[in-house]
Amino acid sequence: MAEFRVRVSTGKACGAGTWDKVSVTIVGTQGESPPLPLDHLGKAFTAGSEEDFEVTLPQDVGRVLLLRVHKAPPALPRPLGPLAPDAWFCRWFQLSPPRGAPLRFPCYQWLEGAGSLVLREGAAKVSWADHHPVLQQQRREELQARQEMYQWKTYIPGWPHCLDEVTVKDLDLNIKYSKAKNTNFYLQGYSAFTELKIKGLLDRKGLWRSLKEMRSIFDFRTTPAAEYVSEHWQEDAFFASQFLNGLNPVLIHRCRHLPKNFPVTDAMVAPVLGPGTSLQAELERGSLFLVDHGILSGIKTNVVNGRPQFSAAPMTLLYQRPGCGPLLPLAIQLSQTPGPNSPIFLPSDDKWDWLLAKTWVRNAEFSFHEAITHLLHTHLLSEVFTLATLHQLPHCHPLFKSTGLGIGGFSELIQRNMEQLNYSVLCLPEDIRARGVEDIPGYYYRDDGMQIWGMPSSLETREALVQYVTMVIFTCSAKHSAVSAGQFDSCAWMPNLPSTMQLPPPTIKGQARPEGFIATLPPVNATCDIVIALWLLSKEPGDRRPLGTYPDEHFTEEAPRRSIAAFQSRLAQISRGIQERNRGLALPYTYLDPPLIENSVSI
Repeated sequence: MAEFRVRVSTGKACGAGTWDKVSVTIVGTQGESPPLPLDHLGKAFTAGSEEDFEVTLPQDVGRVLLLRVHKAPPALPRPLGPLAPDAWFCRWFQLSPPRGAPLRFPCYQWLEGAGSLVLREGAAKVSWADHHPVLQQQRREELQARQEMYQWKTYIPGWPHCLDEVTVKDLDLNIKYSKAKNTNFYLQGYSAFTELKIKGLLDRKGLWRSLKEMRSIFDFRTTPAAEYVSEHWQEDAFFASQFLNGLNPVLIHRCRHLPKNFPVTDAMVAPVLGPGTSLQAELERGSLFLVDHGILSGIKTNVVNGRPQFSAAPMTLLYQRPGCGPLLPLAIQLSQTPGPNSPIFLPSDDKWDWLLAKTWVRNAEFSFHEAITHLLHTHLLSEVFTLATLHQLPHCHPLFKSTGLGIGGFSELIQRNMEQLNYSVLCLPEDIRARGVEDIPGYYYRDDGMQIWGMPSSLETREALVQYVTMVIFTCSAKHSAVSAGQFDSCAWMPNLPSTMQLPPPTIKGQARPEGFIATLPPVNATCDIVIALWLLSKEPGDRRPLGTYPDEHFTEEAPRRSIAAFQSRLAQISRGIQERNRGLALPYTYLDPPLIENSVSI
């Protein structure tokens, strides 16, 4: 006979408690107990509760290895039969043996319906550290069950593989949004939709009457950053700064040689470069930068309101005056094929020619960002990382605990980028070096991101593994925040980030006019659709978990707890530095401030 005390913690989330009956089986080195009911008079396992139970084992099972948890609906007298089972969110079990220290068994899972779950004590274990055959068998069985539950499928050829489920309703509760988060998301979307519907904007398929009328969308929602964008969107310095700190800060790279299909001449750029220098001199000095949207060339476009839409594949040359001054655009070509029908637009051109050219670049930024930087790099690849983790790592493994184009055009863009995507692009330090932008001033995405990355670099060594895991964590947290949180800020003033273009790119200069500029921009209803979508995607719908906060206590050892505390301390230090810098900026860069970064891709 052996007496154990079992302490059980139930989650606080809506619906976390259960009326179902719970029992445990204690598995040890000398055998296992029968199922031991955990019973109280009245309802046990209420949301947010921690409850103690006394259980008696008929024989000694030796050193405890595993805890099996059984859950079933309470039996009712016939003819009623058993109740339909309900879900329960269990945080952890703590087992206090007759002698020795208590053992914590982390769970942090939903248990749906009737069934059993095997839990291990909270110390992290790699496979070679499992010396007992019972633990080795449990590891094999858990991985087999995971691989049967979470299977791969090809959603679209050329895309990353994803989870083999048809709808969100089919997902296991443990990988769904929480009820509170789901409800908040749909309430926010419904309120935004209703507001623009009442104003009569959501159903207007025609053009905006003027730039002034576009400001009416600001009554819908606004932010200080969105207001700043609406005031400065036409300025060359602000246009250039968005390649550094806007939604898509990953394309700009130092230009040492002008591409042959971008024939910029000294005469074209002399007004910006000034006397005493030349293109070649600035190329050698390293003060020229290029943003090339060539991947968009020939991409299939969408049909909006029955009208075919258009896209461009521009090349943008930028100049950073050595030692001082803002980054500035020097020249823009709207296609990858130079010639008389593809003029190079310059800051010295007519105001509307130059503004239209810059707006085409911003449209290319929208397409590249939404399809590649945002969707592919931080959502689709994050799903790959997550599924691979679920497939290959059991719950006790140390790594598991750290844890305008339309769909056709977007699909084609993703397929093209997948063909050229490599590991270095996903590792921030290597990406920064490859693009030659280590020292360009005012690049806050680089500065803040490098602080948060904060880890060493080769997958044959421990250092290589650290680099890989850091890449996954950074991609799913900080990088997603950098390319997602500011979507509404950038798009609320639609001309700064148009989602589609209704007229083709200009093939000659001198014909752009205000009315033609507006006719090129998205219609009213398309503007509203995008603004609502990006407002929702920029706004965390509750259940926030900032980077470095881990309410699920998977680790029981002291070493990882010290590491977490050190990480949190370093993040707090980084945040203080970012906030101090931002006080001196006209447009603060907040997207990589640690308290505003979610632990994972959460929306």
